[in-house]
Amino acid sequence: MKAVAVCTRRKVGPLAGNEANMEPAHNGFHKIVAEILRRAPAEDVAGIAWEITCGRTVAEKTAVLEFREGTLRVRVPDEAWRASLAGFMPRYIELLNTMLSRRVEEIEFVLPQRASQRKGAA
Repeated sequence: MKAVAVCTRRKVGPLAGNEANMEPAHNGFHKIVAEILRRAPAEDVAGIAWEITCGRTVAEKTAVLEFREGTLRVRVPDEAWRASLAGFMPRYIELLNTMLSRRVEEIEFVLPQRASQRKGAA
């Protein structure tokens, strides 16, 4: 004999009548992020925003090199990472622009050897 699960409908009532006073979670998140970025040293703001935007796994493999004239330069470990992250660039830019006071126009994913050459040349 087979066991059969039986589901019944159940009415779900309001959340203690306070739903009109509830703020969407994303609004609270944005307020927290804004406060973190406001308190951070200016030179760290772009890096913090990048880590929030891309998530822990990507942040552990990448590093913000600089943010200048609308371009965020991010070091990536290799060509495969650069190619993979390029597909996320429009979304990353959109999210970064909700957090940063200066507008991000593009993200340049830089390989390690190019990153060190460019920094040395500056």
